[in-house]
Amino acid sequence: MDPAQLLTAETALHRRAALAGTAASAAGVPGRFRAWEHAGLLAVLATDPALAYLSTVTGVTPETLPEVAGLLRSPGWAGVGPTVVAPAGLPVPGLAPAGERFLAVRRLEPAPAPPPDEADAEVFLRVLLAGFEVGGPVAAYMTAEHRLPIVRRFLLSEGGTPIAAAGLTIDRGVAILGAASTLAGFRGRGAQPTLLRRRLEAAAAEGATLAVATARPGSPSVANLERAGFHLHRRMAWTKP
Repeated sequence: MDPAQLLTAETALHRRAALAGTAASAAGVPGRFRAWEHAGLLAVLATDPALAYLSTVTGVTPETLPEVAGLLRSPGWAGVGPTVVAPAGLPVPGLAPAGERFLAVRRLEPAPAPPPDEADAEVFLRVLLAGFEVGGPVAAYMTAEHRLPIVRRFLLSEGGTPIAAAGLTIDRGVAILGAASTLAGFRGRGAQPTLLRRRLEAAAAEGATLAVATARPGSPSVANLERAGFHLHRRMAWTKP
């Protein structure tokens, strides 16, 4: 895939993180949130320890790699050590590898079908959080994030009971596949592939031309994304030794 499209995908994810951070701050979620750009790099900060996984640097390419060290020295990090996510095979000097990730990207074709109906926000949040089995700042952050007006919310029901939830955001023609979860007693029945298909159909119907998601190697999401036609671009996470 064209490197420019990969950067477009990463930039859309970054803008989405910026909106989520603003919503979290307004909702009183613990910590401080910030998203900014530095010499082509994309930085996200969350200071609460429970939300440390949000603090990242992306947009790393051979051209922007020399700027990483200067960005990491910025006092704006408030003592938080972010994870730098770089393409596989591009080492980040001074940092140690900390596992792999995937950036999943797929082109979308126009579709005439109308977008599916969206779920009630409160029911959606109840199912999403129960599926993730989270609480505290993480649940508060996810709640604020998925109350954003731009988030499309999808539910799957079985026998009239909602069993799985998944989010979608469309940003400048890029469909960002957000959080998705299934209640513990209903996993392994194809709920997430169904919700993935519905979200892609909705995105195509609204004119999106590119879809993006993130996943960790070995997770069920990887197989689902591959079956749905996504190209998985391997990324390496780097942190301070």
